[in-house]
Amino acid sequence: MEKILLSFRKLFLLSTVCLINFFTVAVNSQNIHENAGTRAMPFLKIGVGAKGISMGESQVALAHDMYAVYWNPAGLSSVKRTQFAAMHNNWFEGISHQFIGVAQPVGRGVISTSIIYLSYGTITGRDANGKETEEFRPRDLAMLLSYSQEFGNTALGLNLKWVSEKIIEDIGAQAIASDIGVLHTIPGKNLAIGLNIQNLGTKAKFVEDSEEAFSLPVNIKFGLAYHVPGDKLAITADINRPSDNDLTFGLGVSLTVLQRLHLRTGYKYELGGNDLGAASGITTGFGITIGDFGLDYALGSLGKFGAVHRFSLLSNF
Repeated sequence: MEKILLSFRKLFLLSTVCLINFFTVAVNSQNIHENAGTRAMPFLKIGVGAKGISMGESQVALAHDMYAVYWNPAGLSSVKRTQFAAMHNNWFEGISHQFIGVAQPVGRGVISTSIIYLSYGTITGRDANGKETEEFRPRDLAMLLSYSQEFGNTALGLNLKWVSEKIIEDIGAQAIASDIGVLHTIPGKNLAIGLNIQNLGTKAKFVEDSEEAFSLPVNIKFGLAYHVPGDKLAITADINRPSDNDLTFGLGVSLTVLQRLHLRTGYKYELGGNDLGAASGITTGFGITIGDFGLDYALGSLGKFGAVHRFSLLSNF
């Protein structure tokens, strides 16, 4: 049992290191947050949708499509027709991240369902002596049911999530979680204020006969979004307060030219310095809208791990 728990801790730490821009244990050990590596399901912190990623991950007050299920479920209330969204992200060492979802206006609100899937590829197991054993394929999965509704200038949104993490055949865990979002638009000011409290839920236990259970990575997002009249320019700013890391700040700009082309850039900064270097906080990308179909691309950097390319699409029916 001790060997199993040790293997789990090593893989859990590895997954935390490898996940997007929230790498907490990569460079300076003296700066590690006291709760780093203590939360289960760290994949829940990975943003979805190339648009949001390319704007420094500052979307809590701007998200208004299917991808709002991650940034702020209250933003789903802006969906007026059936909408389909999908994202693909290939990282390094065989790690891949996928998202797919559909939203449907129903009555006075909008309901949606979506799936988030993270695969770590194939990993070769080793015994206590370092000898190779069977290969295994760790993976993370989240299934979401979301609802949002507008009440005047304020929208409310809720996600219900079933999340699962599998390490090897006999080691894995499940949990139930929720996100609560609020989005308020100030009339005549072209300004929106957003709040999203993420991953409130049960603890995850990976070994049945163990008393050790892990909390989920609770995060509080707060942000502002300003639209220049005509919606050709948007400026965003977010603050994130995660339970297992330092404060992060995100800034983003989106400029629409020729009505169909959207140019975006942003910067994300972790209090005390980005672990993978200052350049790792820079994000950029673009989107193309043709009729009811949109394609978005985001480029980010993981420092010495290299560049990250994200592609996502959005379609209205």
